[in-house]
Amino acid sequence: MTLSALSTLGNFTNSACYYDDRPRYDPRVVDMLSLLIRGRFPSPAVADVGAGTGLLTRELAARGFAGTAIEPNDVMREEGIRRSDLNFPFRWLNGSGEATGLADQSADWLLMGNAFHWTDIENSLQEFRRVLRPDGFFTPIWVMLDTDRDATVQSVDRLLADAIPSFSRHSDVVMKFINSLSTGTSDFSNHRVFLDSHHSEVMSKERYLNMWRSRNDLQSALNPREWEAVIKKIDELLVEEKVVLKLRTYAWIFEPEEIPH
Repeated sequence: MTLSALSTLGNFTNSACYYDDRPRYDPRVVDMLSLLIRGRFPSPAVADVGAGTGLLTRELAARGFAGTAIEPNDVMREEGIRRSDLNFPFRWLNGSGEATGLADQSADWLLMGNAFHWTDIENSLQEFRRVLRPDGFFTPIWVMLDTDRDATVQSVDRLLADAIPSFSRHSDVVMKFINSLSTGTSDFSNHRVFLDSHHSEVMSKERYLNMWRSRNDLQSALNPREWEAVIKKIDELLVEEKVVLKLRTYAWIFEPEEIPH
């Protein structure tokens, strides 16, 4: 695999303050992953790579895991540190998928949450093989808007298409990447475990709007005044004070020997 087509949209600095309002991974999927990992490692050393502001990291900490949260963007990482209490069981580290900063064979479980597609895939996989112990696991996981089942998101899509005629949503590229993992058409021809879950989350109107404000790919297509006009139009679409957001979580567990060379 080669460098992701999304890499030019990878500056999350202006989105960091809204990241906590993004949707959560299906807790059932995170619970299942946790049980599977603990079947081999009672107390695994965990690395959350591309941790952002710590949405996935905090889910892991809540389930008793400990380790390292690795994030290359200073503003995102500082926001994650700010949201971590003194007893938070993950240390924060400046690093990336391609250069984690971890020692050789120091991790039992390495995850990337909504982040693997942003990396230089080949270099990241080489790095993961280096830092994972021989019997460790790699888990890419995504939570995506389930556009096919969500009429409100479909309306927002139409609004965005009107506002940004030349814009193509990065989620289409992400889904192509996810589907390649699912069907084995990528270099990942074998996978040990694959989880795919439909779920939903109830959001306040303000949190729903902040979810869209957190989308750096959308902001990059417009100037600030145009972007706020789009947010206002999304607000006008929402009839109720609560929004039921339809979601889909995808996750895998790969062992080091299954990570392509």
